Amino acid sequence: LSINLQDKTIRLAGYALPVDREGDLVYQFLLVPWTGACSHMPTPPPNQIVLVTPAHPYRMSEAYEPVSVTGVLKPGMEKSQLFILDGVSIIQSGYTVPKADVASVDNVPDAVTLPINSPWSFLNKKKN
Repeated sequence: LSINLQDKTIRLAGYALPVDREGDLVYQFLLVPWTGACSHMPTPPPNQIVLVTPAHPYRMSEAYEPVSVTGVLKPGMEKSQLFILDGVSIIQSGYTVPKADVASVDNVPDAVTLPINSPWSFLNKKKN
């Protein structure tokens, strides 16, 4: 983890994986670098996962929605309980962004492309 990022205002883009939700309102989510991370694919290292608490509940219809997050970055290990189809997973994140401004985006710049032989490769965005 980079302590140099403590209390820096940042803007990050990634994919939102709900941790705390009620219906389509999300109160907390993990920002992950690729679709399928943590639930269908291997979990990224904690320094690539951010626990985000939106300033206002964020309306989200499906997991892995591409979003941008703006707020103050706080380094520090956090554990989140994630409910997935095959059970419960404990995911460790290396950073938090409390009171974040969250916005939907069309795509995530510099997103990780899943390997061609991945069963989840259909999640890769088509490039024009």
